[in-house]
Amino acid sequence: MGERKMQLEQYSKATLETAVGLRIIDDSLWRLVAAKQNVCQEILRTLLDMPKLKVVKVNVQEVIQSLHREITIDALCILDDGSICNIEMQKGDGNDDIKRTRFHASSITAKYTPKGTDFENIPNVTILYITQYDALKNNRTITHVSRCMNTKNGKYVPINDGEDIVFANTEVKEASDKSELLQLMLRKDAFYSDKFPATSKAINYFKNTKGGMSKVCKSVELYAENYAKKYAENYAKEVAKEYFNNGRIKTITDFLSNGGSKADAKKMLNASAKEIKEAEARLIK
Repeated sequence: MGERKMQLEQYSKATLETAVGLRIIDDSLWRLVAAKQNVCQEILRTLLDMPKLKVVKVNVQEVIQSLHREITIDALCILDDGSICNIEMQKGDGNDDIKRTRFHASSITAKYTPKGTDFENIPNVTILYITQYDALKNNRTITHVSRCMNTKNGKYVPINDGEDIVFANTEVKEASDKSELLQLMLRKDAFYSDKFPATSKAINYFKNTKGGMSKVCKSVELYAENYAKKYAENYAKEVAKEYFNNGRIKTITDFLSNGGSKADAKKMLNASAKEIKEAEARLIK
């Protein structure tokens, strides 16, 4: 315990408090958990109903640059058959989730298709999109979306084009292993489940060991630094009026919703007490 305390003394109280309260669905912790290949495999096997699926490589926070848009992939998993699965975590509902998953799938397909590849050999891509809200508003925990054709009798028949989108959420609860796993992603404490040993082992490491907690604290600080840097770059391009209006408050709101502390918001974003109060009010709505 003494060694753990000594190792963690380098971090501020605000950083420690943020680290302790993180959940798997929070970006600063998820990027660490996702780096563990067996955890991604366990999540994919459970939520995709593919018990024999095998992950051979995981790239965390991979940046994919297209001609006009850059995206950062939370966890990109390469399977033993060459297929690719992207696991995305999303807490805020301010995105067009359907078009976002479409863009992710096309960007990944383009990057991982070698030049000159025949169309029949284009890699299969699955996007597993996990949200803290019911993105499709259909009151289902898991929804599999695939491209279909409309037949003459009005029925829709799936077309196997190698692209699959699976929406999963923590809002709609049901009596299933899938829902149970998703609910574990909302817990702030360490846990153990015989059904999900890899995820349990990972969360216990990051919550209950000095080495794991130190990595979480470092991830929190890195997230805050990167967020502040990105904000500063955007600020340089904006006029002063936009800086002090809704765009400013939205930035602080996003920062807090993604695990940033009020102390770090003041330090990294120069946020005033009034701005933080307004941002917190938006989070409650």
